[in-house]
Amino acid sequence: MAYIYWLTMFVWLPIIVLWALNWKYLLQYKKTFLYCVIWALIFSIPWDIWAVRADIWRFPSDTNIGVIIGGLPLEEYFFMIFVTMLVSTIVLLLKKYFETRTNP
Repeated sequence: MAYIYWLTMFVWLPIIVLWALNWKYLLQYKKTFLYCVIWALIFSIPWDIWAVRADIWRFPSDTNIGVIIGGLPLEEYFFMIFVTMLVSTIVLLLKKYFETRTNP
């Protein structure tokens, strides 16, 4: 369960706060978020599956909820999706900040 707690504290809570404060602006970029997540999954899933099979890294069963899809725990898919969402959110908010700062 440690993985879910980590995701909650460091990924989901920041996303919730950033979206709560900026939802009108961020909703303009629905397609951007979708494309970012799709590309992240396309590139990350094969890499993670290979890395687990090659024993480069592991997901100990006592650190996740036990739902395994394609050799990866469900939390790893959540990680790929929501870290991509968090990074995309931060980049778009930085874009907004610098645009408003340079164009008063």
